[in-house]
Amino acid sequence: MKKMRVSKNRIMVTILAGIVLVLFFATVAGLIYYREMIRSLGKVQEEASVEYPRLYAYIAEDPDSQLSERIYKEITEYAQENGCYVEMTGQNLTKTYSKADRINIAISSKVDGIILEGDNSEETNELCKKAMDSGIPVVTILSDCEESSRTSFVNLNNVDLGKEYGHQLAKLRGEKGSISLKAVILLDNDTRNYDDSIYRSIMAYLNGSTISLSSYTVDISSPFTTEENIMKKLDELDKQNNIPDVIICLNDRTTESTIQCIVEKNLVGKTTVLGYYDSEPILKSIEKGSVYATFAVEANTIAKQCINTLNEYNDTGNVSTYTTAGFIKIDKSNVATYDPEGKKNEG
Repeated sequence: MKKMRVSKNRIMVTILAGIVLVLFFATVAGLIYYREMIRSLGKVQEEASVEYPRLYAYIAEDPDSQLSERIYKEITEYAQENGCYVEMTGQNLTKTYSKADRINIAISSKVDGIILEGDNSEETNELCKKAMDSGIPVVTILSDCEESSRTSFVNLNNVDLGKEYGHQLAKLRGEKGSISLKAVILLDNDTRNYDDSIYRSIMAYLNGSTISLSSYTVDISSPFTTEENIMKKLDELDKQNNIPDVIICLNDRTTESTIQCIVEKNLVGKTTVLGYYDSEPILKSIEKGSVYATFAVEANTIAKQCINTLNEYNDTGNVSTYTTAGFIKIDKSNVATYDPEGKKNEG
C-alpha cells in the first residue's frame, strides 16, 4: 500500500511538472509573438508617419462624384510617387462644408498648392486670387476660373468633345437610315462652364444638318433628385409622343440616372444614350445596347499634369498657363478590352 502511494505521488508530480513546462513554453512563445507584433506595429507606424515636403489640397465641385473620386485617387498615387501628398479638403469631417469654405480651409492651412474644379462664379474667382496673393498656386481642372489669376488650367478640350458628340449623332442617324434625328442634351444646374462649351460645340457641328437638338436642365444635387428630374422629363415627352432618338449626358450622375429611367419606362430600343464616364453600370449598358457610346476623362493624365505643374511652379516659379488632357471614347468596338483604370489605354 505504501509503494502504491509513492507511485501515485510521483505520477502527480510528473503531471504537474509537465503542466508547468507547457505553461512555461506557452508563455515564452506568447512573449516572442508579442515582441514581434510590437516590432511590426512600430514599422507600420514608422511607414505611416512619412513626412512629405509638399502638401497639396484637392477641392472638388462635388466630392461624391465618381469622376472626382477617380481623379483624386490618380492624383494621390502620382503625388506620393513624386514626393508630395494630396488631401481632399473637407473630406471625412462631421460637418459638410461648401466649396468656398473648403478653399478658405486650404488657404488657412497654408498648403503648397491647390487643385481646384473651377467654375465661373465671382466668389470662386475671388478665392483663387486670395490663394495666389497668399503665395499658393492654383491649378484648375475640368472647368476654368476664367476671370481669376489661377496658375494653370488643365484643359479637357471640350470643344473637341462637343464635335465628337455631334459626330456620334450623325453616325447614329446613318445607322438608323433616317433623314432626321431628335436629340435632347441634359445640362447641369451648377455653376461649372464646361457644359455650355460642349453644348455650343455640338450645335456648331450640327449647324445646317437635319439633326435637332433641344436641352433640359437637371438638378444634380443628389442621385435621387437627378433621377426624379429625368423621369419627369421623360414622362412629359412620352405623353407628347416625343421621346428623343438620343439622350446626351455630360456627367456620370445624369448618365447612370438616364439609363435607369429608360429601363424603368421600357424605352430600351426606342431611345439610346450618349454618355459621360466609365463606371461599371455604364460599360455594361454599352454591352446591352442601351448606351451607344460614352466618353471617359483621361484621369491619369490630369493627375500627372496637376502634380507636375505644381511641383514645377514651386521649384521654378514658372509654368505653362494651359495644358491639355483628352477623352477616351468607349463603344461596342472596344468596351470588352477597355480598362477603367486607364493602364491599358495609355498611349
